[in-house]
Amino acid sequence: MPGIGEVAAQFRLVNPNDLTFQLTFAALVAAEPGPPPLSGADLLDCDAFTPPEFSVAADGLATYSSISGILDAPSVNLAGEQIAVRLEYIEGSNPWMFETLALGQVQSGPSDALISALGGGLVTEPAQHFFPLCHGWVLIGDFTRNRIVERNLISGETGAVYPFNTRPEQFTLDEENEIVYFTVHPESERLYRLDLNTGVIDYNQLSQELCGDICYTFGFAPRNMSMGEGGDIFAIMFEGEGINPENNVPFSDNQLWLGLFNGDGNFLMDSLPLEEPVRVLYDPVRDHLFGTTVSNLATFDFNPALNVLAFVEGTDIAVGSDCTDFDVSPDGNRLAHTCPNGNYGPTEFGIVDMDPRDYYNNDGEWVFNASPVSAQFNSDGTLLIAADNERLYLFDVVTHLILEDYELGLLEGEEVRLVRQSRDEDFIYIFLQNDRFADSSKFYWMPTPDIEGTPLP
Repeated sequence: MPGIGEVAAQFRLVNPNDLTFQLTFAALVAAEPGPPPLSGADLLDCDAFTPPEFSVAADGLATYSSISGILDAPSVNLAGEQIAVRLEYIEGSNPWMFETLALGQVQSGPSDALISALGGGLVTEPAQHFFPLCHGWVLIGDFTRNRIVERNLISGETGAVYPFNTRPEQFTLDEENEIVYFTVHPESERLYRLDLNTGVIDYNQLSQELCGDICYTFGFAPRNMSMGEGGDIFAIMFEGEGINPENNVPFSDNQLWLGLFNGDGNFLMDSLPLEEPVRVLYDPVRDHLFGTTVSNLATFDFNPALNVLAFVEGTDIAVGSDCTDFDVSPDGNRLAHTCPNGNYGPTEFGIVDMDPRDYYNNDGEWVFNASPVSAQFNSDGTLLIAADNERLYLFDVVTHLILEDYELGLLEGEEVRLVRQSRDEDFIYIFLQNDRFADSSKFYWMPTPDIEGTPLP
């Protein structure tokens, strides 16, 4: 128990139907309080604490968070079978009662029978997205219990839990103000935000009046967001009424729009109707805004002083199909649009190193052994960290050569959804595909190899 020490505890199963447990005994074994538990904005400061030991989850050490009331026991002997148990304190109960959040097989990594370089794995709350913090910590949107959870993928520890009234989906961090914005399911015409300093979740309505010969008020539900300048937010939005106004009022046939608003939900430009957008990403270095569909990629020049977008001619063209991920290098000079069959046609599996204003003016290609699924540049732009469903790759960005690749050794039926680095870049996370309303999600992780790419010119 962080801040208290090592505790011996005993629980009794009091209701086998809903797997409710009663705490029947607890005693302090070793008082080693150490620092108080970290949560919220603390988890953004990577210099404030150190990573957990890699062996914690594998050794089966249970952890209890007084912040969330969640007890994680990653390896428990039950009738001769090793299982992982996650319990949550029922607030106000006396004697203390715990409900079971998860009970299943121990998950410490890929099968021993498979060759894998991964350091471990963890089954977590069912989620559709996550956001990396420091030293193994991530934010997860618990899709079945309507809350946001701070979880450490290395140790299994739980930080704060932020209850909510609907299902969180995708996260976007306003680093300067330490606020997390997120979309929800079912989608809502609200801008939801979690203040990591106070732990408070609130929202602002998203509506805007657009005018032609007449004016009409649209309500917008955000689907995908990217931080812009000074805490402003770009978003792909859905207009739920599907109205087709007359008298020159703008409208979208598929009800999808691009908008820009501040953290209070106030719009900063007239929203633009778009065709089939999936994701949006802003590059503050070269003031480019990128919009992607499952195939097309479009570039806009953005004037942050005037909040004006200008479409870059020759973009909004197909550079792949069934595309799954997108990233911009830290210097804004390279694009990585991840598409299973490549960017220029199904001739080879790769991601083309594209110019942000001229996609066919490329500087080479990062070539895979199978269909690429996800890719991200590291913070200095010298490495591209990427995966197909067989291997994890570290590419040299400049030479496009594979510096190292590692066997993933995924279990049968597992597929990669996202590859991301931790905020401190000490770890690489592999988030697996899972359906909405699945019982759980699963992550694998490995320490980032000590590899350096060619310095950028």
